[in-house]
Amino acid sequence: MDKFNKIVALDTIIFYPEHEELLKQLVNKPKIERVPLKFDSEKKEWTLPLDYEMPKDATIIIWPSSLPTSFDGISLELHEKLKTSQCWTEAGLRDSISAQNLYNRLKDADCILTCWTDIPNEVLDKIIKDGKTKAIITWTHEFEHRLDVEKTRTAKIFTESIPDYGTDSVAELVFDDLIKLIERNKETKEKAYSDSDYIIGVLSYLFHKYRKSYINERDTRRGQFSHQFHKLGRSQEFFSKFHEKTLDEMIPEKELQGKSIGLYELDLEKLEVVLEKGFKMHLSKYKGATSDARFYRFIAMHNVIILDSSKISKELFEKIKLLKSDVIDLQTLKHYDEILCEKTLGIIGLGRIGSRVAEIAESFNMKVQYFSASKKTIKYDFVKLDDLLKTSDVVSMHVKAHKAIGLLKSKEISLMKKGAYFINTSDANALDQEPLTKRMLAKDLYVALDVYQGLPTTKTLFLNDNFSGKVKDQLKEHVLTYRAGWKTQEAIRVKTYKLLGHMIDALQ
Repeated sequence: MDKFNKIVALDTIIFYPEHEELLKQLVNKPKIERVPLKFDSEKKEWTLPLDYEMPKDATIIIWPSSLPTSFDGISLELHEKLKTSQCWTEAGLRDSISAQNLYNRLKDADCILTCWTDIPNEVLDKIIKDGKTKAIITWTHEFEHRLDVEKTRTAKIFTESIPDYGTDSVAELVFDDLIKLIERNKETKEKAYSDSDYIIGVLSYLFHKYRKSYINERDTRRGQFSHQFHKLGRSQEFFSKFHEKTLDEMIPEKELQGKSIGLYELDLEKLEVVLEKGFKMHLSKYKGATSDARFYRFIAMHNVIILDSSKISKELFEKIKLLKSDVIDLQTLKHYDEILCEKTLGIIGLGRIGSRVAEIAESFNMKVQYFSASKKTIKYDFVKLDDLLKTSDVVSMHVKAHKAIGLLKSKEISLMKKGAYFINTSDANALDQEPLTKRMLAKDLYVALDVYQGLPTTKTLFLNDNFSGKVKDQLKEHVLTYRAGWKTQEAIRVKTYKLLGHMIDALQ
């Protein structure tokens, strides 16, 4: 296989140590240079140290990218632009790189990586004329608004994006949101006693331990966007320090899928189906003596142990807790005035993510129906949009970005059942926020949002006219995260492996 001579990344891409080792194998004489470009907040411009010189032997050059981590200082004009922009950079939230400057960065590269930096036609034309570039790959799910893909492909430049890295991550967030809504609105003072209680309680524990979306929501309500910090922000400085910090310190959010759960002296068939078939966790059960190696192996091999302290001795319970810090005791769980079994889930948009959400819902024994621009499957019931809204107990939006603008207007939003759950992790432009907020304030609809027409401010949510207003404790019955769906260790790992896979394809 051939190798690249020079790779230029226009934005900070998250390379785990394992990714970086593979990256080095794809270039001749690998030497990574992370350009120490920093933003001067007083001068409002990017600067390099006065004595900085680009190493002549650098073959993998990574330029930093940075966008605001909060909406402090963002003008009303830019805030309004965000409502219809596909991403922050399109709205002009950072100074655009001049065409000449951009060309100077790219002119010798035979592989170009980008995510948030546009490559205009005047630069593409020069690159194509030079004839050195073999590949342009974007570390993002959409790229048509970044560069003229038809132009580069016509010029025989390998051009690809990464559309499907976050399927499981986003689908899990839907149920994380649903569990949070139930906790906030349906918890009683009774102890758990039903299969439904155990499912909700156990999932609540697992989502809190692994997904940690409560951190994102806390920051979102404060007007701080941890998603922006990790995706962009000071990420050049932050994500070059994997040799100093653990992955858990750098990216604490994880998916449930693949984690190992042990059930001690328990038979909870419905919970087992949800965890194993729905979330694809690894389950095993233990019954028997507690003095031999088999018992200790059971404790050691699982991430979390589930047990019922009322059915074992106090001494054994204390011993297990000492041996394993992550223990879910059924006696500590709450009862909820909600049962998801046989409830109807309506999915708007049955693509990759919508289909995964449907798969998880089936493990709860929920009835799945869907509306899509085209009828896609006979496995689930296809219904008209109005009928889906009228009959669904849970509605989950999974439309493609900017492909379903204005799909849910005031009339459609009014059709949803009183007390139904509504979750949107796809595109805020697909709905009218003002009538939705009215129903949120009336508390007759339980809502979880991960996307907004702009930033999640009090103005965007139609709470008041303060375009930089922090939501704080308002709408506390509802869940308000910001772009939490994509950000897990696993999704980022897959995303960068797919990037590297495209690079290999370009060389073959």
